Amino acid sequence: MHLRLPSSLRKVLPLICLSCSLNLVMVSAAMGHQTNNESESNQPNPASAKTQVDAFILMTNSNQTQLTQIQNMITLNGGQPIHTLPYQAIIARVPAELLGQLKNLPKVAGVFTQAVELATMDVYGPAVRGFAAAWNSLVTPQAIVSNENLLTQAHPDDPHDALTAPDMPSMQTLSVSSSGSIKPGYYQTSEYMTGSVAVGIVLIESDGSVDPSTENWTSDEKQLVFNELMAALNWWAKLEPRANLSFVYDDHFSNPLPSSYEPITRSMIDQQYWISDAMSALGYNAPSYFTRVRDYNNALRTAYQTDWAFTVFVVDSSADNDHRFKDNYFAYAYLGGPFMVMTYGNNGYGPNNMDAVAAHEIGHIFHALDQYSGAGQKCATRSGYLYVENLNSQYGACPSNVNSIMRGQVYPYTTKAIDPYAAGQIGWRDSDKDNIFDPLDVELTISLDEVIKSDQRLIASGVADISPYPSPNPYRASTTINTITQVKYRLNYGAWQPAIANDNAFDETSEGYSFTSPPLSTGLHILEVAAFDSAGNISNNFATETILFPDPLDPGPNTDLYLPKNTTITNQAVTVKGIAYHSQGGSIVQVEYRVNGGPWQMAQAQDGVFDSSYEPFALALDLTEAGVYVIETFATDALGNNEINFARREIQVAQPQAAHIFLPIITSRK
Repeated sequence: MHLRLPSSLRKVLPLICLSCSLNLVMVSAAMGHQTNNESESNQPNPASAKTQVDAFILMTNSNQTQLTQIQNMITLNGGQPIHTLPYQAIIARVPAELLGQLKNLPKVAGVFTQAVELATMDVYGPAVRGFAAAWNSLVTPQAIVSNENLLTQAHPDDPHDALTAPDMPSMQTLSVSSSGSIKPGYYQTSEYMTGSVAVGIVLIESDGSVDPSTENWTSDEKQLVFNELMAALNWWAKLEPRANLSFVYDDHFSNPLPSSYEPITRSMIDQQYWISDAMSALGYNAPSYFTRVRDYNNALRTAYQTDWAFTVFVVDSSADNDHRFKDNYFAYAYLGGPFMVMTYGNNGYGPNNMDAVAAHEIGHIFHALDQYSGAGQKCATRSGYLYVENLNSQYGACPSNVNSIMRGQVYPYTTKAIDPYAAGQIGWRDSDKDNIFDPLDVELTISLDEVIKSDQRLIASGVADISPYPSPNPYRASTTINTITQVKYRLNYGAWQPAIANDNAFDETSEGYSFTSPPLSTGLHILEVAAFDSAGNISNNFATETILFPDPLDPGPNTDLYLPKNTTITNQAVTVKGIAYHSQGGSIVQVEYRVNGGPWQMAQAQDGVFDSSYEPFALALDLTEAGVYVIETFATDALGNNEINFARREIQVAQPQAAHIFLPIITSRK
């Protein structure tokens, strides 16, 4: 039947919810349960604290399901998949103890922690060989190439390399097109640098049909481009592990896409021609070349189930004197995507420093602004999902002046440097110091819509929802990549139990749930429900309800006691929480308790006075000796009726371990 409480209990239900809907940390501390930093949360196993190693994991064949299982296994054991070749290989940071298990999986061909012999990879195809070669480049990095001659002062004509996409619609249009969804929309393909990212790597090969073909990619050049771009993305992933960055590669570098034009011989503005050609070769034929790239990015995001996606276009400049386009551009990106462009030589940085240049441009993809003086970016200019000022800019008298990747050059890359303002612009800010970056620090709400009593069980259902972290940027729409991952319930402050998603999987921003409790005893039960998400957030307020299973033998005043989770204790100061209630709506006027059959003592109401039909209370007990203690309570109502069947609980107090003191023995010599 549907739950119907006595009218007096329904009247105090707001008080009940107010007293029970506490912050999880507060309740957990009071009741002896784990907090959101412990295993009651949906965070990965504490194995993440163990020794971590980089590993190249190769599968026997291309299998999406098997690859996903391996990625999940790594994540659940505290590791981090960083680079993925769909669907055959992973480069990941894994606990050393997990290596043996990975090697023994039936679909795993090998697990490597050192450079691999490339000839042994040929049997798996050229894509795997190329991925293995990039792995080798990561574990045996090349020597740093100096670029002292590339200081900004020596190139005053360098154009600003952080651009604004001309096709971005207004906020009003964005709001209408999103149809109320809080997931990233069509134009939101790189809002903040956390989570999973699909990266399309596109090399262009001219066919000579319009422009003379002056450049031709060689196998070594194509491989070097991939090595350098993976190194740049790896740099970002290792720079901030809390961002949990992972990258999936869509390969159009081993077989460059054709164009009628030779890009390096033209001005940057002519990118519309060769990008259109490349996207058309992939089947994207929208009138605007920006739309073509956006269509491609969104297709990658859907196919590889990633949070974000962007495209890297690299044009060959091996035969070009200055490695620039005709209007001096050589590397640039659009703030927030959808793409970035690089030349093979990058204005003299050279292909072996492409990783440093790419890392800078990737910062732009996720909204970081330039900070070198030639860019002319003022200190007060704001950018990114968090709308952070550019206070480390070298243009103007900015208050910060520290080394940073967004100042360009190779040195910040080699020293792994990013300033807090650029970090904030890409979403790396943790205002409340809970190790969850602000864009992921979302609000979870949980409702308890229906509670039915059936055969001494509860059948409950409700909805868990995510509200995105609100972006203060007037040009960005609020969005989230978080998903609900668990809903749990507990009764009478006991152990948390899992609920079931209505669609059989907790993986969306809104999830209906249900559960059926085990059989419950007569009396009043406190039900709490909490939601958990993929970033480690827990609903601040529990959905709560109090449910009465009347005792026909004790229809008046009643008490219940809730012991600490661990009922065997070693210290002598114990607080036992309890509630007193009246099954027929009368007022409780006092609660008495005793220990081991001793004299009855008066309990104290939580609100200071017993005067309603629902009264929480706490017993502060001083249990001085080891042994079993029997705690009993009973309530009295305003008519003088006493509880018939006393509440009774036991606590085991263990003998404290003896402290051992070691004293040195000093002897003298004659």
